[in-house]
Amino acid sequence: MMLKRKNVDSEIAGILSVFVATTAAGINIYLAKIISFINRFLLTALMFTLSGLILLIVNIILGKIVDALIYGKKHFLKFLWIGIIGTSIPMSMVFYGLTLSPISNTFLLQTEVIYSMILSHLLLKERISKQQIILSLTAFLGIFLITTEGRLKGISIGDILFLLAPFFFQCAHIVAKNLMRDISPIIVVMYRLLVGGLFLLTLLILVGLNPIEAMKSLPPYENMMIFYLSINYALGNSFWYYGVKNINLSKATAIIITYPSISMILAILMLGEKLSPIKTIGIAMIFLSVLRLSLLRPVSE
Repeated sequence: MMLKRKNVDSEIAGILSVFVATTAAGINIYLAKIISFINRFLLTALMFTLSGLILLIVNIILGKIVDALIYGKKHFLKFLWIGIIGTSIPMSMVFYGLTLSPISNTFLLQTEVIYSMILSHLLLKERISKQQIILSLTAFLGIFLITTEGRLKGISIGDILFLLAPFFFQCAHIVAKNLMRDISPIIVVMYRLLVGGLFLLTLLILVGLNPIEAMKSLPPYENMMIFYLSINYALGNSFWYYGVKNINLSKATAIIITYPSISMILAILMLGEKLSPIKTIGIAMIFLSVLRLSLLRPVSE
């Protein structure tokens, strides 16, 4: 009875954590949308690196830094995989894809929920119920409606990148979930962001960009905005991996892919964007499907 109660508490904590992560992701996308003063690759590299450094300080304060160093040495290649293959590369795909495809086609990134159900079933042995599949696809359809208003624009190379990037993200999450059986999520997130950020910064330096000079050229309030984004990203990723640790990855992914709805609501409230009937239907589909998903009992073994 006590074990069952503990599992239920972990499930609830995990779901709540993913909801917090979804909100943080939606806020970050909204803020990134209104920030137009900086190279997107540089913004991502700085945000990842600063977020990783923030979590490094948090780990020191929490007394986890010794464990972090031990695990970092023991699982060095896995952390490289998570940071580079599962973070830097897919984020680069997304930003390059944005130069080739309309932003409305970014709904294709939410195909991550499909990759997640397949990979989680094959590699993590999660049992995916028919109801979860239907609810996940309903949430995906809702995202499609609010980002495209039901109008799919021409397919391009950028769209292929949007389809590939989520696969790489999920490859990182699979490895991370296995690591978190023994390692604190905040340590895994720290390495993910530090490795991912430093890798991108190295690439930018190699192509001739000086990140320090770029930041010096910005007004103080813009640097403060980058710092705020970094804090929010560190917080959101920490809650995300805590959630992934405690609930099925496929279920967590089905919830977090709805973050564009948060961004859209903020745009309506803050920027005066109009809410069309189709977007209203999309929001309703997302809300109902995510609500039902959160109430589904775990079926993994």
